[in-house]
Amino acid sequence: MSTIRKPYLGWQILSGSFLCAGVAIGFTSYIFGMFAIPVSTDFGISRANFNNGMIAFMLGMAVMSPLVGHLLDHYSARRLLIMGGFVFGLSLIMISRVHSLPLMLLILALPLTFATGACGIISANTVTVRWFLRRRGRALGILALSTSVGGFVSQPLTALLIESLGWRDALLALGIIASVVFVITGLLFIRDRPRGNEAGYAGEFDTGPKTADAEIDTNSRERVWQKGELFRSRNFWLLAICIGVMFGIDQAVLVSQVPFFQDLGLDLTTAALLVSVKTISAIAGKLLIGFLADRVDLRLLFLAVAGCNATLMAIYISQPSVPVLLFSVALLGVAVGGIFPVWTTLMAWLFGARSYGTVMGFMSIIMQPFAIATLRFIGEIHDRTGTYLPAFGVFIGLALLACALVWLLKPENHQGT
Repeated sequence: MSTIRKPYLGWQILSGSFLCAGVAIGFTSYIFGMFAIPVSTDFGISRANFNNGMIAFMLGMAVMSPLVGHLLDHYSARRLLIMGGFVFGLSLIMISRVHSLPLMLLILALPLTFATGACGIISANTVTVRWFLRRRGRALGILALSTSVGGFVSQPLTALLIESLGWRDALLALGIIASVVFVITGLLFIRDRPRGNEAGYAGEFDTGPKTADAEIDTNSRERVWQKGELFRSRNFWLLAICIGVMFGIDQAVLVSQVPFFQDLGLDLTTAALLVSVKTISAIAGKLLIGFLADRVDLRLLFLAVAGCNATLMAIYISQPSVPVLLFSVALLGVAVGGIFPVWTTLMAWLFGARSYGTVMGFMSIIMQPFAIATLRFIGEIHDRTGTYLPAFGVFIGLALLACALVWLLKPENHQGT
């Protein structure tokens, strides 16, 4: 009688990480703009001043990311996630209750960014990398879907809550929901790292048979990267610049694409259709990149993703018909979804898993300013010229520069000595 083979525990960890990352990003970045009208009206502020909230959040992420990364590499990721879950929910609840804009900005910049890192992509990717080696690219590709899925679910939920309860009580409800999800998921699904005796572990890490008195932890043989070593590493700076440029471009285009489509004379419904098709394509892109990451030179994948980005912006500059736009975003929207799994797998390839949280945290310091700069740049260009086209042209040049720089990446020895 054959025995039933137990599934590898890493897939449980991945599912929990997926849920947490989706909620953390879905309940922050994706829903921020949905509060623009009610909050601006309530406080009597301009849209530009409302956007200071996102700038504060991004600056806070740059500061908190290395702290969270350090904590993940030295303390329990499970406990950090549960603690972060309480802080995340409390932060949203506090924002919903206060009537001071400076205090709101402070909450956005400090406790909420800490909690987003502890519960979101930094924590999720760090834990996932620890549990996967042979299928690491595939696992990270699946995990990368979490942000798109989180946004897809959080936006209609938030709209329903705002329409039913008003923006303050909607934010209160979201805070409670988030805390419950994080705490329960942390308790039931998250484990810090494999012990080596889990079903399927040997097949995942290719460790072979173990002796009775010595369990070999593959991750423990990898190099521990100190802060000084990272900032002296050429790979660290090259990867941060390459990915930072592409993230900055993606963020600027994400914020500007609906008004750009409307500038072309399209109605809001058609613009929303184009964005929805692009989002679906982005999800497909994350799956495709995750599948290929274990099989293809990661630098080639970066080149493909950046090339799709540049091609799509070139199509935007040509201002084509709606059918051409629809086909283009459906085919090339993979560029939006592909950059994240390329980044996470490139980090694992170059720096290993043992210091993954530290590397990711410090790299975020370098990357966040790119997004802030490109957001400001594309807005200034539109204000001065009445069109986004010159900004798209600059972004094409930046994407091509990133393609050239990525070929300078070469793996260093990250095994322990």
